Amino acid sequence: MRVSLVFPPQGHFTQPYLSLPSLAAYLRAETDAEVSLIDANIESYDHFLSRDRLALSLERVRAADRLRELDARPALSFSDMASFQRFSEIDLIGESVVEGIEEAKRVLRTPELFYDYERYLWAGRTVEQGLRLFSAEFAPTVLSAHGFVTRYRVERSDEVIAALTDEAANPYIEYFHDHVLPRLQREDPDLIGISVTFASQAIPALTLAKAIKEWKPEVHITVGGGLLAYVGDKLARREELWSLIDSMVLLEGERPLAELVEVVAGQRELSDVANVLYRDKASGEVITNPQRDPLDIKTLPTPDFDGMPLEKYLSPELVLPLAITRGCYWGKCVFCTLYTVIGPGYRGRGIEQTVEDIRALKEKYGTRHFYMVIEDLPPNMAKALPDAILEANLDIDWWCDARLEHEAFTEEVCEQLYESGCRRMAFGYESSSERVLEAMCKGIDPQKSMELVHRVRKVGISVTLYVMVGFPTETLAEARQTLATLLENRDSIQEVSVRVFYLDETSEIFRRREEFDIAEIYPDPDADLQVYYDFRTSSGMTRVEARRAYLEFTEALRSHFPVFQNTNMLYHELKSHYFLYLAKFEGWDELRANVLEAPRKGSIAEASAVRRRGGLVRRELSFDRSEVDRVLGQTDSEAVRPRYQSDIWTAEDLRTLDRETAPLQPQPSTLVYDAASGEVHCFSPAAAEVLERCDGTLTPAQVADHFPSEVRADAIECVRTLSSLGLLEQNVEEVVR
Repeated sequence: MRVSLVFPPQGHFTQPYLSLPSLAAYLRAETDAEVSLIDANIESYDHFLSRDRLALSLERVRAADRLRELDARPALSFSDMASFQRFSEIDLIGESVVEGIEEAKRVLRTPELFYDYERYLWAGRTVEQGLRLFSAEFAPTVLSAHGFVTRYRVERSDEVIAALTDEAANPYIEYFHDHVLPRLQREDPDLIGISVTFASQAIPALTLAKAIKEWKPEVHITVGGGLLAYVGDKLARREELWSLIDSMVLLEGERPLAELVEVVAGQRELSDVANVLYRDKASGEVITNPQRDPLDIKTLPTPDFDGMPLEKYLSPELVLPLAITRGCYWGKCVFCTLYTVIGPGYRGRGIEQTVEDIRALKEKYGTRHFYMVIEDLPPNMAKALPDAILEANLDIDWWCDARLEHEAFTEEVCEQLYESGCRRMAFGYESSSERVLEAMCKGIDPQKSMELVHRVRKVGISVTLYVMVGFPTETLAEARQTLATLLENRDSIQEVSVRVFYLDETSEIFRRREEFDIAEIYPDPDADLQVYYDFRTSSGMTRVEARRAYLEFTEALRSHFPVFQNTNMLYHELKSHYFLYLAKFEGWDELRANVLEAPRKGSIAEASAVRRRGGLVRRELSFDRSEVDRVLGQTDSEAVRPRYQSDIWTAEDLRTLDRETAPLQPQPSTLVYDAASGEVHCFSPAAAEVLERCDGTLTPAQVADHFPSEVRADAIECVRTLSSLGLLEQNVEEVVR
């Protein structure tokens, strides 16, 4: 019996996910099956971000010649602006990105290069630019480091099905046919399990299933994972689904998958496998088998990463995920839907087991970096786990999420956490309003929570806070008070992850809507897979006000938090990179002093000549790209539907925005690409002229002399700005007069 387990695109590319190693470990321990693992997510990123593939994308994008067409228009509508932004950047940077992409990946995978911060930033920008270049070939499809969206909405099953055959919008059709299918054909499995955790994986997963069935119709394909717990029952009603898959696992997959091995081997009936959905071949009826409680986490083996392409993740050192609990011991927050994915109950793995898991993984895979996959570090583990790690002399770095347990995180516990290697902790803070927290059933006091944050931070652990804006009945004043609290305590908080509240149909608050002044919800009649709903409350902020408050938060965070400022930690949202930097510098203080705030741009000498750096690439445009960026970045509208699952402008959205947004009139600008840093800058004609005159023969004052007297001070200030951006060589001594 041969089993292939596949993790399809799209997920983050800095570390492996835990689903396949957990399933493989159980199958290898409990069955005689030969199990192979395919991380098609990282494999596809590695292929798409290759020199040859990006060269093909650039060739195809330039053949369409969209930029010249847009640049010649008398004005740009909103939808034109989106295209103009995309194609103007690609025209400028495309060739440099193609030439530099392999080196960028090498930098992110090589310790001595990764921890050279300037090289890291260049590599990070180049990878993101490469993804934008690749995406442009399939526009409006967007593949980023954080998501995959197409014009097909994943809330609508008919659109999901349509995306499976649209090669112009779905890059995975070609990729799976050319790269994944040949490997599966060599392995020739009898059972294929596809893990679908995120909405971004829905279309790629079914695209793969379709390709497999066209090759080998008789193979049993089962899909499982977190997303199916939300939409599995709904998706199962779609008849076309059952030509692509044979079964669907709801909740945790270890035992159902092992029993499916027996089904495929002819040793068990499909009707006997708990927590599985399937269609009876005789009657055509969709059958939902009875639910069974998941396995005790203490009985599960250590995850087995054998077969994962560990060398391909875009990080210089391997960070391994390890689950020490499943479920949440608190389980009362009215907005939480964790039980939907995990199933009933909270289960914890023993401390001794966890220590042995860490020891075994460290020795086998040669890493000392771990992400503890837990919803909240339980109070009884807050002290016991670090004590056990220290006693066992594991010598590791690790991070996890935790609940703001005011009594558990004493000064002594915090010190032990740091000594055991904990370098980052993320807490669900949500709000500084006692009233809002009480409505959420968070069970925490905001003042005591901030005191806890100070204790954790004091010992050297980086603190991340999760914050929610727009919870039903929350007022704008309450939201702004939360922001004010964050800013007042910014010396003790390194990261803030903000999201707008969304109404999930599987949450407690959805069932008790009237208690939270939710007067009306707005179902999409065509969205048969809808999970998140827009709504109207009779008190508190409107949805538009909540969105604007969110933008207020993000602007303030960029202004006041070093991690979000300017070029700092380009991949701060990708947990492995930030964590590895914290581990390298043994905490936030050293990281901030030696990296984030270390001077990297020299200052200009007023008496010295100024020269622009070599390798700058320019592109003259008929429209102001900075204004295009501003409009696209700040657009909000009551008429636009909430984009929680499909974060892309649909044709309907664009028509609305074209009506509501004033056309952009021509206003020349210059894009400048600094190939050495990977940065793209937009300048007005005057600023571009200042840059052009910085040719190594003139001082700043002499550059300014070429401009009218009333703007000479501005010209000198522009030279200083160009210097701060790293676009000028510093301290050029000789001046040709």
